[in-house]
Amino acid sequence: MNMKWNHVRGNTWCIEGRVCIPVYLLNEGEAVLLDSGYAEDRPQLDALLREKGLRVRAILGSHSHNDHSGNHGYYQSLGAEIILPQTEAALVSDAALLTSAYWPATAREIAREFPHLLIRSDRSFPQETAGVEIAGRAFGLLPLPGHTPGHTGIITPDDVLYVGDALLSPDVLHRAKLPPTADWETDLASKRWLETVSHSGYLLAHSGIYRDLRPLIDENIADKHRRAQQILKWLRERPCWTQTEAVDLIWQRLGLRNRSFFGQVVFRRNAICALEYLVVVGCLRSWMEEGNRIYQVL
Repeated sequence: MNMKWNHVRGNTWCIEGRVCIPVYLLNEGEAVLLDSGYAEDRPQLDALLREKGLRVRAILGSHSHNDHSGNHGYYQSLGAEIILPQTEAALVSDAALLTSAYWPATAREIAREFPHLLIRSDRSFPQETAGVEIAGRAFGLLPLPGHTPGHTGIITPDDVLYVGDALLSPDVLHRAKLPPTADWETDLASKRWLETVSHSGYLLAHSGIYRDLRPLIDENIADKHRRAQQILKWLRERPCWTQTEAVDLIWQRLGLRNRSFFGQVVFRRNAICALEYLVVVGCLRSWMEEGNRIYQVL
């Protein structure tokens, strides 16, 4: 896939490919990346940065998912400082901890499938931290948990807010079968919190440059509610389901065909998180019975 180099504002740029990677230029030869994209896209990313004459001075990461942190370890080996939210830094420090982001995969499967995700950050920050300094430049931080526990928005020195995966573009929402969300309730609260902030520009990981987030926030919230109601409608075909039955039903109704290990692991995690949201909002009741989790439609 070709990568495009687009100007956003001031010294803030973005590399647009399968995901958007924001770039802040410290000087003519050094840059800070906000996330690092897929490991599989490294040749194109590396080639573009070399073409621009840039060395990666640091990577300030939003969260630990494969499409956002696939090249952290590579650039760290070349001298880049890796700076991550404390929770996300802990996850990628050990395969056993990373299973909490990619359950039901085991630690051995994580080490086999995603070895590039396992790193030790050079710096980390707790959720309440307002900002970090890199080479004398101040980057703001905005906690946006829900997509992952430590998911964090990042504000460049040009007042451009990178929202990571807290919001998706209309096109991506339309194509997505079941967008990843660890905690639906917290994610919705983060989306509503974005209604209270104001910056000079906004960047989405998936994808695009925006000047106003309000219509996008409304669309993302409505999409979340629509998907929850759609799953509930399917489940109403009978009163009770085991977790496996409910997950299989969602797979079938979404028409999924993904046979990759990664794709199936991510789907199962996403489906169970969606079911848990329906329990939290009182649409389902859940309990354990003879080793199985049971869902009852209320």
